[in-house]
Parts: sequence; C-alpha cells; structure tokens
Amino acid sequence: MRLVGRVFIVVYFILTFTLIVLSKRRRVLIAFTAGMLLVVLKVSETMRIETISEFVDFNAIFLLIGMMVIVGVLKSTGFFQYVAVRTLRATKGNILLLSTLFSALIALFSMVLDNVTTMIMFMPIIFFVADTGGFNPFGLTVVMIMASNIGGCMTLVGDPPNIIIGNASKIPFMTFSGLVLAPLLLTFAILMLISRFKILKNLSSISGKKEEIQGLRLDGVITNRKLMYVSLGTMVAVVIGFIMHSIVDIEMSLFAVLGASFLLLYTGKDFESVATEVDWNAILFFIGLFSLAHSLESTGITGELSALALSLSSNPAVLSMLILWVSGMIAMVTGAIPVVTIFIPIVAQLSVHYPLQYDLWIALALGANLGGNGTVTGHLANVMCFEMVNKEYGNSHSFLDFMKIGFPSAIISLGISNLYLVLRLVLFG
Repeated sequence: MRLVGRVFIVVYFILTFTLIVLSKRRRVLIAFTAGMLLVVLKVSETMRIETISEFVDFNAIFLLIGMMVIVGVLKSTGFFQYVAVRTLRATKGNILLLSTLFSALIALFSMVLDNVTTMIMFMPIIFFVADTGGFNPFGLTVVMIMASNIGGCMTLVGDPPNIIIGNASKIPFMTFSGLVLAPLLLTFAILMLISRFKILKNLSSISGKKEEIQGLRLDGVITNRKLMYVSLGTMVAVVIGFIMHSIVDIEMSLFAVLGASFLLLYTGKDFESVATEVDWNAILFFIGLFSLAHSLESTGITGELSALALSLSSNPAVLSMLILWVSGMIAMVTGAIPVVTIFIPIVAQLSVHYPLQYDLWIALALGANLGGNGTVTGHLANVMCFEMVNKEYGNSHSFLDFMKIGFPSAIISLGISNLYLVLRLVLFG
C-alpha cells in the first residue's frame, strides 16, 4: 500500500481511539461507525462486507452472546443475590472480612462470567453495606472492580480480552489458566493487603448494626430453584466443554451457544425474549474494534511494527517486557479490549521467534488486563461501576480519585508479572 494510504490509516486509527477515550457516552457508536467506514472505503482487498468473517472474530462474538444468555437465565432465579446476601450475613458487619470474601467471590464468578455482569450482581449489595455502615463505598468498589478484573484474567472466558486472545492463539483452556495462575494469585494477595492497610484502613466495622444485617431474609430470594439447578448444571457442562475444547477440536463458542439454546428450549423462551440479557453495545464495540485492528494488519502496518519490535530487541526477556508494559500502559488509556485487538497480529508474528510458545500471549493478557486496573477507562466494568457510584452518591469522585487507587496497584501487578515472565524464561527458555 502506498505511503499516503498508510499515513491515512495511522492518522485515522489514532483519531478514532482519541475520540473513543474522550467520549463518555458515544464510544460504541464511534468504534462501530469508524470500523464500518473503513469497509466502505475499502482500505484493503480483504476489508469487504462479504469477507467480514475474515476480520471479525465471530467465535468471540458468539461465545459472549452464549454466556450472556446463560447468565441472564441464571440471574432470573435469584442465585447471585442469594450468594451475596449469605456472604453479607456471614461477615456480621466486618468490612475488612466482607471485602476479602466479596473479592474472592467476585474473582471466582469473573472466571466464568463477564466482568460487567458480575459487578452488576454485586453493586446493589455494596451500596447496601455502605448505607448500613454510613460510608462512601468508592474505595470498596474500586477494590471489588480490581478483584473482578484479576479473576477475569484467570481464564480464557472470564474477560473479553482473553476471549480474543484465546481465539487468536489457540491456547488450550487449562494451559492458559495454568500459565497465569501464579502471578494472578500473588497479585490478588497483594491487593488484599493493600486494601486492608491502606485503601480500606479507615473503614470501621459496622458490626454494631448486626440486627439490620441479620435481618436480610433469604426466604424468597431464590425464585425458581429447579431452574437454578438446571442453569448451574448447564454452566458447569459448558465450562467442561471449554476445558475439553482443544481435545475434542470444537470451538468454545459452540459450547456456549449450545448451552444457551438448551436453556431457552428448557424454559420455553426464544432469543427475542432474552435479547435484553445480551450486551449489544459490547458486541458492536467488538465488531468496530476488530475492523480497526484489521485495517492495520491488512495494510502491512502491524507487520512493520512487529519487525521494528524484533529489531529493537533480540533479547527474549526484553521482548516480553515490551509486550507486557506497553500493552499495560496503553490499556490504561484506551482500555484492555482495544489494546488486545491492536496487539493480536503483532504478537502472532513475534511468537514464532520466541523460545516459549505461549509466553508472549500471556504477557499480552497480563499486560492488558492488569494494566486496565490503573484507570477508569481501563475496563468496561471500571467505567460502569464508576458511573454507578457517582450517580448514587452525587458525582463526588473524579478520574484521578480512581487513579490514585488503581494506578499503584496496576504498576505493582505488572511488576509481579514482569518477574514471573523473566523467571519462566530463565527456567524453561
């Protein structure tokens, strides 16, 4: 492609992402419109509507849709509310203990559910705790968000960036989780220590209001016990399918869609009736971002960036550090999803030259997901929860308020990941 054309693509890409970052309510529309406009302009031979499957990862799209439907059916049974209330009662008003238990629960749920869905389930409970204790839940909310993002990074289906990475890299489900387990567990433990001695240190116990907490009734929370068991069974079966997908050679998206279809058949519903459970903004956002990323790849720009990165570092350790830190820092500005879509073709080319087969993919996953904890714009869940807290408590918090908590935690977690990747290279490279 001619130089003028490449300059146009780069300028167009930078301008689009600047608008995405600066916009508060039009991000999805900007991303989708910009992506489709590139198809209209035919910036490359592969960017046509009839070849859309070549640059939009429909495995990731259908996996998201399937999981959203399954979660929506399970949510309708009251299961998530039941777990949250039981945890609240078990802590008897001890904020620090409640924070630890909620963080663990949120991280566990986020391993198999979308982070946004998980936080939507817990935010009303967080607000209830804050109102009962008479404190602003901003700090507690930020800790929960970071726990959710850490848990979401643990599996290939726990976070949208990981879904994209899994489909691009073909890393087996269990292999991925095994590779990221150590740094993420250590990151989670340090997050709990920071929250205990710094972020939440001024929050006293609300155990003096035990009666109100114990007064939370569990009767009637579960609205359909039979459907809850069927939904949980379906989700377990789908997750087992995820684990086995590389062995049986079946895409993870098929397990998710079939699980969703089964639940709809069981409940007698159709897709139209559960359409509200699907986050169509997220789906359209993905399609736009896939188009934007492909414009860089199809015009040869990502290939040149890959060659530049390889020439700058013949040292594998430095290369993994570059992927980790650059993706982490950019994720704080643009968000984890755009970073991953940009880096996918670059990492795909660089991985061929790396001593350890999957480690550059792991560097990208850790960098984008943990770096995204640094700012409000780092993850969709960050934005959603930030807006919910400000709406509930009078717009009393700023971007910098979040960053004061998130940025140091993100830097520490990226440092832990850095040491882990270098150690793996020393031991196994």
